[in-house]
Amino acid sequence: MNSFNVQKAVALQKLLSSLVRKEGRIDRLKSIVGLDVAYVGDTGVAVAALLEYPSLTLKEYVVVRGYVPIPYIPGLLAFREAPLLIKAYEKLGIDADLVVVDGHGITHPRKFGIASHIGVVLDVPSIGAAKKILVGGVIEVHGRKYLTTIDNELGAIVVERGKKKVYLSIGHKISLEEVEKLIPKIFKTHDLPEPTYIADLITKKERRKLVNEKRRTKDRNYKV
Repeated sequence: MNSFNVQKAVALQKLLSSLVRKEGRIDRLKSIVGLDVAYVGDTGVAVAALLEYPSLTLKEYVVVRGYVPIPYIPGLLAFREAPLLIKAYEKLGIDADLVVVDGHGITHPRKFGIASHIGVVLDVPSIGAAKKILVGGVIEVHGRKYLTTIDNELGAIVVERGKKKVYLSIGHKISLEEVEKLIPKIFKTHDLPEPTYIADLITKKERRKLVNEKRRTKDRNYKV
């Protein structure tokens, strides 16, 4: 943690936010990757789940574990989670048509959340799927609810499913209009988009596996 400079990280986000492309459409949608991560202590368990479209069935997934020295700092989540998530994505060995990330895109204090961070680094169309508001406010335009960015730009679409809300934000190389068109294509019967829903399920399973491994190791060391 001593080597992590918050001020430099903030400055880097401000600089890199200029690289975000807030326009673009998905002309071909065959592969979607959902990204999620969980923790056991300071070990991160990152999952990249590859789904086929239009069935939204799981084709393949990759799990990457690694030491994570950076604690959770609001607004700087990408520096904690993106390295492992990017590594998991790259291990899939494919160029996805769309990446859906558990977190925000441009609806972020510096308009450079983890979905934008990963989209820019990988140079892929990305959207954020967040469960809580980080910045901005909800407004209604022509019957559709949007979440604004820090400077009142429309940055995310509010998707209400039952009592839960998901904020689908622009990550990179995609327009808000395209995000709206994708809503019926990436949701099934769950509250979350299917790519991040499945990634979350796998992440929880892998986290339990790691907890059990650590417990068995601790028991063996205790017996010795």
